[in-house]
Amino acid sequence: MTKIKIAPSTKTGAHHWLMQRISALALIPLIIWLVFSFASILEDPQGYLPTFFAYPFNAIMGILLIITSLYHGSLGMRTILEDYVANKMMMHIFIIFIHFLSIATAVAGVIAIIRLHLIG
Repeated sequence: MTKIKIAPSTKTGAHHWLMQRISALALIPLIIWLVFSFASILEDPQGYLPTFFAYPFNAIMGILLIITSLYHGSLGMRTILEDYVANKMMMHIFIIFIHFLSIATAVAGVIAIIRLHLIG
């Protein structure tokens, strides 16, 4: 009888799964806010768009949307990479790249919204 060798668990799967579900739930009200915001912007884009992020609520919601969506996307991409990239070294390089790209994009988006808030 041949024994099957099973890799030891890193015990990160449950936490990763839970964080992906929590971020998905957090995105629901943020996406609803985004849809309603686009509806109000489309009524008068030239008059409303320049001052949209001057309101603190819109700035905070925009920042939360950027951070949450990039975090959720990063978790999803990590899952895809872990499932479909066979070369462990390349998988880790891609995961680091995805995390770096997500953080850099989040920082740029947050800085842009803060600048629009301060200018508006």
